[in-house]
Amino acid sequence: MTQTTPPKWGLTPPGAPGNPGVPPQGFMPVRPPDGGNAAVFTVGAVAIGAETVIAALVAVLYSLQSESHGGEGGLGWLSGTIFALVLLAVISMIAGLAGSAMAVLPLVLLGRAAARRTGRRDSWRLTLATVAVVAAALALVIGSCMLLAGFGGPGDLLVYPVLALSLIVGLAPATLCARAAGNPGKPGARWRVLGGVALGGLGLFAVTLAVGVAAYSSGILKIYEPPRLTEADMVGTWTDGDGGSLRFEADGTVTAKGVNEYEVTGEQSGASNCTGKWQLTENDGVGRPYELSIADCESLSFGWDIGGTEEHPTVFTWIGEPDSGERYILTRQR
Repeated sequence: MTQTTPPKWGLTPPGAPGNPGVPPQGFMPVRPPDGGNAAVFTVGAVAIGAETVIAALVAVLYSLQSESHGGEGGLGWLSGTIFALVLLAVISMIAGLAGSAMAVLPLVLLGRAAARRTGRRDSWRLTLATVAVVAAALALVIGSCMLLAGFGGPGDLLVYPVLALSLIVGLAPATLCARAAGNPGKPGARWRVLGGVALGGLGLFAVTLAVGVAAYSSGILKIYEPPRLTEADMVGTWTDGDGGSLRFEADGTVTAKGVNEYEVTGEQSGASNCTGKWQLTENDGVGRPYELSIADCESLSFGWDIGGTEEHPTVFTWIGEPDSGERYILTRQR
């Protein structure tokens, strides 16, 4: 009795040894895999979530160089840190699910459709080309909308390649990993891809954190600190650029002209014109390492801090609550 080999549609051409049957309609050289969309979606979500966490870490490490004020320490710092971690976990989860559903899964399916239409092998190169084409199209649309809305000058054409490159960098790794999960070579391969993506994300997070810590520890990058001013550095006129000024004299007197006053709600309540006494003292507090006090001017008697840099120092007070992040800033003019 002769054993007949079952047809292998899409693996060998019809009529070749091992495939004597008649090809089905829509014959293609290599058939893209069926199903696996759940694995594609899951891996894509994990990959996008990992990218979100790593991007947030990079942003935090970079922001340590920027001017910042506050940081109470103790329980306030601990609760703020815990809240930030929980918020990051929620954001990364939402970003992963949304990014996988709206971008990664459609890109993988589009790559499979392109393989069917062109009769090419469903490969990672075709998937990467699909990502690049879609990224370029999105960059053209988004960039044009930004320029039309006034974000950037009409001649600022760099927005297009920057957007395209950013989209490719953000979508390509997740899409290629998701495609690998949808094209399993052996039983259980999809789970191995998922585990590899999760472990790879943790590894990249650890490496990024280690590089950031090393950069700050070695002095390549420096965490922001308020400028270390002496009383002699304070002498001079500090202006808000809108007519308000503080004139600090070497004898300890200060003259305010048109300095804005604010209510606790953050609303401006008027302008102060007065003469008083000023003093700069070093403070042991984490949030206010230097304290500038002004006496005999009731509306200006508290809430002043030192900011800026050594080259361009500022004095400022919070508008409303410090949590608002809004400040009334005066810059030294000499």
